[in-house]
Amino acid sequence: MELGKGYQILMFVYFVNLTANEILHLPAWSGDGTFYDVENQESKVAFIKTSRGGVFMFFESMNTSSLVYQVTFGSYGMQTLMRGQHKDGPKSNTADPALLPEENRFKPFYFHWANNIMVVGAGTLVEQGSKFQWSYNVNVTVRYMSVRTITSSMDYILDLSCRKV
Repeated sequence: MELGKGYQILMFVYFVNLTANEILHLPAWSGDGTFYDVENQESKVAFIKTSRGGVFMFFESMNTSSLVYQVTFGSYGMQTLMRGQHKDGPKSNTADPALLPEENRFKPFYFHWANNIMVVGAGTLVEQGSKFQWSYNVNVTVRYMSVRTITSSMDYILDLSCRKV
């Protein structure tokens, strides 16, 4: 679109499909959080708004001892951590700004688990944009996801799909 004297505007239109249809809020130190059934799925998109400490956990059962992956956004306010199988076990982390949450706006992230690998990325398109991953040498099955907080409250929206038109 041309606007006199050489100014141009580039316009994009996005359609957002909300299936959860609501913004969910967790106060700081929310405990084990809410379990979501993700069996027969391999990916989940969430829009997150928090300063630090938003935690997404993936389990084999609704028993918290069956933890497979834990992703903590904004840990210590400066990195995103991913751990496998035990919250105190080995971890991977990144300080990539694209993979850090923001306090004043919702930011999209995807989780993709398949073939014993968890990939976490920025955006709504799996395997695109900034990402990092954790892999296992043994066969694990993710059946449930839980969302909780640590030191800060978090607002989030689950089950979003976004496509460019």
